[in-house]
Amino acid sequence: MVKQGVIASTEFFGTAFASVEAMRQIMKNMLALQKLQLQTKPLSLESERAILALREHVPEPTLHHFDRLIARGKRGVAIVHNGTCGQCHLRLPSGTMAALIWAKEIQRCDNCGRYLHLADQEPPNHADLPEAAHAQTRAVAKPTRQKAHAHAT
Repeated sequence: MVKQGVIASTEFFGTAFASVEAMRQIMKNMLALQKLQLQTKPLSLESERAILALREHVPEPTLHHFDRLIARGKRGVAIVHNGTCGQCHLRLPSGTMAALIWAKEIQRCDNCGRYLHLADQEPPNHADLPEAAHAQTRAVAKPTRQKAHAHAT
């Protein structure tokens, strides 16, 4: 079942893992679609068929927003490198990075509105996750002051 561009894992595929793979596949389809639609040479008949086939595998609300960006000559999908949007080059919030790593929902950049895709070759930086940052702060102990002992003589 498709709801507002997000696939509900238990209703559509039955497992959370299937949902993660479905989200990654949707983003890969959108990247391929973007590459075909933004090429400068005229589209061949084979390219047009490929575009139609890719469009069938992207949820309708997501496709509408993607089409609006493409119609304005902009890219619809931005690749995320080192925690920054590949189009507007602004740092993404840690919550957005965590959602991208877990790939449970399709994420958009808060600044430019493009859909975000985590680079394939880049391993996730777990320091960007809120849980990891919180665990690191608990693990580091604060230095304590030693109390000066007054010697009574």
